[in-house]
Amino acid sequence: MNTQEWQPCPIDMHDLDLAGEGLQQHWEALHQGCPESFPADPAVQDAWRHYHLGEFAQAYEQGLAAGGVGVVPAAFAATIYAQYIETDDKRRGALFKQVMKLCEEAEDAGLVSANLHYIHAVAMGRYSQSISIIEALAQGFGGRIKEQLQKCLELSPRHPEAHATFAGWHAAISDQAGALMGRMLYGATQDGAHEHYEQAVDYAPQALIPRTEYARGLEVMYGDKEADIRGHLEQAMQLKALDAMERLDQQAAREHLARLIA
Repeated sequence: MNTQEWQPCPIDMHDLDLAGEGLQQHWEALHQGCPESFPADPAVQDAWRHYHLGEFAQAYEQGLAAGGVGVVPAAFAATIYAQYIETDDKRRGALFKQVMKLCEEAEDAGLVSANLHYIHAVAMGRYSQSISIIEALAQGFGGRIKEQLQKCLELSPRHPEAHATFAGWHAAISDQAGALMGRMLYGATQDGAHEHYEQAVDYAPQALIPRTEYARGLEVMYGDKEADIRGHLEQAMQLKALDAMERLDQQAAREHLARLIA
């Protein structure tokens, strides 16, 4: 993966001071949506520091160089870069596939990490969206995403963003495969989506991602006339976006809200 071609993050992060002990001081707040123990390895700390500041290429390279659990911030960096910044569809898809490969290799090597399974599921989900959900289901991604999210929640049952992603899985499959086939083939239901979205919000009421994902899932299931969509987006606008990823997502949510009220 050639990170020299990656574009810089367009978000100004100068107000977030993560130098020295700043990273550990902000750690709990930064990871309220994706719980992670503060790493002992300074090299892995640096990878996460770059990630939260939106320095995604540096985070990717630093995480890979650190090895071991450093793969996790590397995978986060590549996934978020692909999702929010990469504009070329072909390169975006290749990035998601590279993250999948990276996560598979780390799991095969014995790395135990809830967030490894989580970001693996996210990368597969985003890739699935890029090729259409129906095609993704035909390629087996429906079951693979579910498996990774279940592994994540076995290790971290109160993982808010994993619950939000699992909710999105229920919503997308119920929409694309239909209520009956979604339930019979995958166990996906709209009730399951609501249950996981509510858990995500309950476990991290000040986290931004569960709110924005809830809004997106409601639109998938019910269309853009669903009143609660605006409510969740408006609540997300009132929350403090701490790091680059949250600010990128809040910007996308702001644009989403603007389309709804236009």
